[in-house]
Parts: sequence; structure tokens; C-alpha cells
Amino acid sequence: MSLPGNTDLSSYDASVTPMTPLTATTTMRSAILLASNDVNDVSLFLNGLTQNILILYDLFESLGYDSYLLHQGSSASASAEKRAFLHRYRTITPKEVIQRPMPIAVLVEIGMSLDSVTRGYLRSTGTKIVKLYLGNILNIDVETVQMCPSVFFYHHLVGEIDEIWTSPHYKQHLDYAALLNQTERENAYVVPYVWDPCFLTQYGSGGSSMEWVAPASWESTDIVIMDPNISFQKCYFYSLLLAEAFAQTHPEWKGKVVVVNGDRIAMQSRGRNVVLPSLSLYQAGRIILTGRKPIHTILKENRSACFLTHQWNNDFNYMTLELMHCHYPLLHNSEGWKEFGYSYSIDRWEEAVATLYQAMRYHAQNLAMYSTHAANLQWKHSIHHPAIQAEWQAHLSRHKAPVACLL
Repeated sequence: MSLPGNTDLSSYDASVTPMTPLTATTTMRSAILLASNDVNDVSLFLNGLTQNILILYDLFESLGYDSYLLHQGSSASASAEKRAFLHRYRTITPKEVIQRPMPIAVLVEIGMSLDSVTRGYLRSTGTKIVKLYLGNILNIDVETVQMCPSVFFYHHLVGEIDEIWTSPHYKQHLDYAALLNQTERENAYVVPYVWDPCFLTQYGSGGSSMEWVAPASWESTDIVIMDPNISFQKCYFYSLLLAEAFAQTHPEWKGKVVVVNGDRIAMQSRGRNVVLPSLSLYQAGRIILTGRKPIHTILKENRSACFLTHQWNNDFNYMTLELMHCHYPLLHNSEGWKEFGYSYSIDRWEEAVATLYQAMRYHAQNLAMYSTHAANLQWKHSIHHPAIQAEWQAHLSRHKAPVACLL
């Protein structure tokens, strides 16, 4: 019975995707193991893969599982400093898995591959074994044998894999990954891309010390190029050429170009002897090559900069989400995110130069709209998004076909 003046919610749409009940904590939860390297203050920022491991850990916890970081426990980096929040992540070793029986639903190999004996044991307990690829494995494998013929490491340990998972921007590698791991192609799936700003907030001071600050004048704004220069997929070349074209089109711009991880350019004979000397910016001393730095350091050192990136065959990148979250103007060429922020294409060079000018000249005026872009992109890939959670839950709970144990 509703009385006059009582709350009336008839105009409020309360429909949501069903949440995991908070009261369902009295029974033993199923566990998910994430094969990982040791996670500490050093390893966390050496590669986005390690951050992805922890983000997936938090995602699985929010779905009602007990997550564990599974690693050997004897790495040299295990003694490295850890922020307090890193200690809340459960860790376990393969030996402890055997000594402490628990209902394990899924083993996800993402940062480390287990040996066949341990895989076989887990398989015998009913655990589904998944290989999750979040790297451009086909390109990496081709580059490794061409550029580093003497390097040998166990990048792929074949056998005992029930399913192959990969991110949407690496769907093109599913056939290769399935064949490589001797897994049926029908058991290879695309899983949602996920991100969370927790590392910015946990390693910053509330985020305010890293947020973009409007420059005194756009003409003095520096450009920061963040391409890691470790592969042809993530290379400085187009970004530096775009900055050069921008300088020639807008001679009133007097800023510098800071190339993070740019010391790798100087290590390459072509970059050192051909590319850099041909640029007027370099001749004028306006290109600064720096070593690799954590994202927090880069942001604090370049509070009013405009960022520029070019990546090929690697459409999604945490760096884009991090920079947009902190409101830095960023020119990116992600086809999947082209409606968000300032995007460009190398096929439309003059338009790219014009877009860079817009980002440099009018970002302060666009800040409210830019913040909306950033928030929507973050929510699109949030671990708390109901659609993201539902899709991940479907992959985790999919029945594993019985396979003979190969112990």
C-alpha cells in the first residue's frame, strides 16, 4: 500500500544484471589460479601484462571466486619492495596447490607456463586449464627468430591446454595459438579486454599530482612520445615523423619532443645515423631521448604535455586509458577506439597534423567533453561493467570436456 507523500520509485529503472550475492560467503568458494611471475613494485611496471594479471585477479574476486597468484616462489625479484596493497593478493606455489587441496575451477596461464606434470595433476582434479594470450604472439615469434636467432626460452609449453583465450585485438592469432598448443580451434575464444585505474591511484597521491595542467601557452607545450620501441608494432617512427610535420606546419610552436624509451633509437644504427639526423627538430636540439620510466614519473615530469603514440597491429593499450584517465591530450591511432579522444590515421597525414593542432591548442576548452570520452572508454572496459562480468563468467563456467590425465 502506498500512501501520499511516501517514496515513489515508479520512474526509476532499477533493472541491473544480477549481482553476485554478498551473502554467499559461508560456503567454500571455487578458486582460480593465475600463473604469474612475482608481482612487486618493480615487475608491476616492467610490462602491462603484470598489471593485467592483477586486474583479472580483482575481476574474478568480484565474480565470487577466490583468486590466487601461482608462481614458483624462488625468483630473485621475490624480495623486491611491495606497496602495502600488493600484499592483499593471495599467492601460492605449485607445491602448495598439491599440499592444500581446494576446489580449483580454472588455471589461467598468463604470465608463466606450468610444467606438464603440474598441469596433469590439476587436470585430474577437474580443473580447466586455459592459456590466455595478451601479446602479439605471431609477430613476437617471427621477430624473435629473425632478430635474436641465438635467444632460446620456453615461450610456449605445448600440451594439456583445454582452451585458448585472447583479447579482441588479437583475435587474428587464435588459429595460430590453437595449432601451436595442439588445442581444437573450437576451443579458442575471444575474452573481453579489461582495465582499471587502480595502479594510478595506488601509486599516486590521490591522482591529483598526475593530472594534466593547462600550459601557459600552447606554443610552449612539449610533445611526449610513449612508444616503447621494442617492436615494429610499437615504434617511434611515425610518431616522430608526425611531430616533425607538425613543427613544419606550425613554426610558431616552440616546444620540445620527449621520446620515452628513446635510448633504444640511439642503439639502432638506422635510427641513430639516418632517422634522427634527417629531422629538423633533432638538428635544432628539440628532441630529447630518455630511458624507460614508470608512468607516474612521466606524468609528473610532463604535467602540461601533449602525448603522441602510434601502434600497429596492437590496437588496445593501457597507456591510452591511463593518459585519458588523467586528462592528458593524447593523439592515438587505435581503430577500435577512434571515437574516443583525439584519433588519427597515417593514411590521412594532413588531417593528423590538424588533429594534433586541435589537441595542442584547444584541449583546455575541450576538457569537459574529453573527460566524458575518458569515462565512457573506461566504463566500456571496466571490470565492474555488468556485461563484461557476464561474459567473463560465461567463459569461466563453461564445462570442460573430459580429457585423459597424462601424468
